[in-house]
Amino acid sequence: MKVKKFTGKNIQEIYQQIKLEMGKDAVILHTKKQKKGGFFGFFTKEFYEVTAAVEEFYYDDEESLEEKKNEEIKQSNAPNVINQQISLPQVKAEEVNIQDSVDVISTSQSELTEMQKKMDEMMSLIESGNNSFKGEFKKIYERLTEQEVDPKIAARMIKRVEKKYFENGAGSSIYDLLKEEILRVIKTPKPIENINKNKQAVVALVGPTGVGKTTTISKLAANYTINDKKKVSLITVDTYRIAAVEQLRTVGEIIGVPVEVVFTPQNLRNSIKDNTDKELIFIDTAGRSHKNTIQMAEIKGFLEAAAPDDIFLVLSACTKYKDMLDIIEKYESLNIKKIIFTKLDETTTYGAILNVIDRSKKNLSYFTNGQSVPDDIEIVNQDKYYNLLIGDLKDE
Repeated sequence: MKVKKFTGKNIQEIYQQIKLEMGKDAVILHTKKQKKGGFFGFFTKEFYEVTAAVEEFYYDDEESLEEKKNEEIKQSNAPNVINQQISLPQVKAEEVNIQDSVDVISTSQSELTEMQKKMDEMMSLIESGNNSFKGEFKKIYERLTEQEVDPKIAARMIKRVEKKYFENGAGSSIYDLLKEEILRVIKTPKPIENINKNKQAVVALVGPTGVGKTTTISKLAANYTINDKKKVSLITVDTYRIAAVEQLRTVGEIIGVPVEVVFTPQNLRNSIKDNTDKELIFIDTAGRSHKNTIQMAEIKGFLEAAAPDDIFLVLSACTKYKDMLDIIEKYESLNIKKIIFTKLDETTTYGAILNVIDRSKKNLSYFTNGQSVPDDIEIVNQDKYYNLLIGDLKDE
């Protein structure tokens, strides 16, 4: 068997060359698209590589080969082409043995995947700009990435700080400029709205299991009742956890707020109508896995019945960044615009919060940092968050 490898820019051109070179009995062993040149995947040129084979007994001598070519050309209705100079596409052919073809065909997919992974890592390093930062800027970059700020986000902010710093002739503090960049990302926090507009405000909290929704809603209800002297009502649709219902009832008894348990969206709608004398109604939803579409549809049904003025997604600051993004994506259908982060006292890294806000474009609302009701909750304080993220770096 005679095996050849052909390369060219166009598959049809290569097949034409194979037919002319090897005849109609040629067999295509392997076809693949290749790239050459370029820099880390950019400015590359694409070409095709085709490996073909034919039984050698068709080519006993050069004369029979020539006859075979003539026959193929005649059959393709191209008379007198043999006596002319044929201008073929630029296709290169080289002889290879059978084992070469087998090696090409059996190229490991895992090797290609590993190569792509390494290229992605190199590109990520280039994009992060880590090697370009010097002095104080490098220290800031390292601090942010230690805090698990996405390297691309960290690099982007530091480059902006660098630019402003040198444009101002080093007349501004690097850390003041950095603070401006961080606050520009997290934006002005947005807590519960519409309370002081002479209308009833309905507020719902949603989120996965274990993030502390019930404790958070207890803190909010207690604060608005005790500190702001508002008429508050608590409604829970979390009939799956007896402990959650009992927790709310206990809080309700302490602060003098009625607590109602509802089982269906219609019950929820009726309960809201029955509390028209209340200025603020809090709805506690059941913790649901964002991966369970049926449970997510159930929550959506309750929210459509309640038509709340505000829906807060509650996330734990201890959750991995990628998981946070997955949760936000699954809850996107609920039209959530605000996020409450809980359990800041249980983590030492705060960069995921910045990542989530930068990526999702949602608004920060509240932080919680303990179990005490009603104390351990506050509207996000931008200065405090900046200090958590930077630590004592600026003082070194």
